[in-house]
Order: sequence, then C-alpha cells, then structure tokens
Amino acid sequence: MRWMLRLAGWFLPLLLMAIPGAAFAAEVDQLPQLFERALALSRAGDPQQALPVWNQVLEMAPDDAAAWSNRGNVRLMLGDPEGAISDQTRSMELAPDDADPHLNRGTAEEALQRWSEAAADYDWILERNPDDASALYNLGNVRGSEGEWQEAQRLYRLAADSRPGFAMARA
Repeated sequence: MRWMLRLAGWFLPLLLMAIPGAAFAAEVDQLPQLFERALALSRAGDPQQALPVWNQVLEMAPDDAAAWSNRGNVRLMLGDPEGAISDQTRSMELAPDDADPHLNRGTAEEALQRWSEAAADYDWILERNPDDASALYNLGNVRGSEGEWQEAQRLYRLAADSRPGFAMARA
C-alpha cells in the first residue's frame, strides 16, 4: 500500500503537468511576477528588454488593458508610434472608461504630428475631468504645434494650477 502512495506522489505532479488546465494555472501564478518585471524594465527605461516581457504578459492575458497600454508606451519608446497607437486603441476597447490609454495614444499621435487626433484624445479626457493636468498640458503642446500660442499658454496655466508643482507646465 505504501508503494502505491509513493507512486501516486511521484506520478500525480506528472499527470497534472500533462493536463492543459494545470499548465494554465501555473502560468496564471506567474503572471503577476511577469507583469511586475515588465513594468520594472519599462520604468527603468529599458524598452528593448521590456517589449518581449510585455509580449509574454499579453500571450498569457490578452484581455489585460493595462498590459496593452504599457506595451504601447514601450513601442513608442522604441520609435514605433503606429504600433503604440494600435496597442492603446486595444487597451481602450478593453477598458473604455480609462483615461490613460487616451493620454498615451495622444502622445503617439503627436509623434506622428496628427494634431487633431491627439487633441480628440485629450479632449475626451477633459470632458470627463476638466482638471486633468496631463491632458491640459499635452493639449497645450498640440495647440502650440498648431501655432495657437495664446491657447497653448492658457492650457499650460490651467495645467499648472491644476497640479501645483507641475514644473513643465509652469516653464
């Protein structure tokens, strides 16, 4: 009887590894650590190493809006604004009320000098939160790029008032 228990103790882990759901459970357990690793690489300014890790995260969690948005940021850092726009748009589909992908997509649109598209993303945020300092500041950048200097200055002032200590807006 003991040999059967020992055999079961040895055989059960092998059996669980052969069951697709068991492998999925192991992946799900690794997902938070993988997400944190990708985030740390992104924050450290290492997009070359962060991108493949974000790809892994998205393979495991294709419906994670934050992962799509973060990968989009990395793609923009790597000089792929079209890819960044695509990722931010996917994030917005998954989390339609989240402002971050709109802000991030607007930044990528600015990189391509798509001023009206960027402004639309910032306006979307400001319709919901008129005091969003980042959206105000970025919209100021768009207006300045369009030659609307007085409007840009007004938006920068609003951004600075909205977030005291927002040095870029005050400059």
